[in-house]
This record gives sequence, C-alpha cells and structure tokens, in this order.
Amino acid sequence: MFHILDFTQDNLIAFQAEGKIEKSDYDKLKPLLEKTEKDYDTRKLYVEIKNIEGIGLPALWEDFKVYFKHIRNFDKIAIVGPGNIEEKLSKLSKPFVSGELKFFDTSQSVTARYWLKQE
Repeated sequence: MFHILDFTQDNLIAFQAEGKIEKSDYDKLKPLLEKTEKDYDTRKLYVEIKNIEGIGLPALWEDFKVYFKHIRNFDKIAIVGPGNIEEKLSKLSKPFVSGELKFFDTSQSVTARYWLKQE
C-alpha cells in the first residue's frame, strides 16, 4: 500500500510503500506524478520503504509503466529503507534514472529530506 506523506508539496512527491502493493496504489500516485510533470521543470521524489510483503502481478506491470513514463524524469530521488535489499534495488535503477538517485537508511530520513531540498 502507498501512503502519500504530508510533506508532499510543490515539486516534491513523498510516499511510503508498505505491506502488499496493489495496482490501485499506482492510481493514487499517477495524478501527483502527472501534475508535477506538467507544473514543474525540476521534480523530486522521496520513497520510504517499510515492510513490503509483496507485489501483485497487475501492480508489477503498473510499476513498469509508471516507472518508464514518469519516474525516470526526476531530478532527485531519495529511497529510504532498512537493509541491503533496497540499496541493491536502487543501484539497479540508477542507469534508468536521468537525475540523481541516493539510498538512505531508515535512520537517515531527515538527511534524505534535506538532500532533496538542496539545489
């Protein structure tokens, strides 16, 4: 499930991914992505990963579509999460992202937000 975080504003989209990810989660996210794409030249993304239980096949397909249409065009992406798996996934994504992509441990969430605000 995706939760849009309260510091989402202007050209920054912030959300938390937790539990089972469904196609409907992307339906919440797509309007925000489209709006920032239309309204801002520079865009930033904060993704906080917590206890992912799985992703359904329709959600995985939606993830690919959203990723290649919207995510690769962000100037800065901060991925915040525990452990090694998220860091490895973010490194795999780097070649497909046009901007900067950084992984932060869960304990560094404030640092991640600060990094996103820097020009």
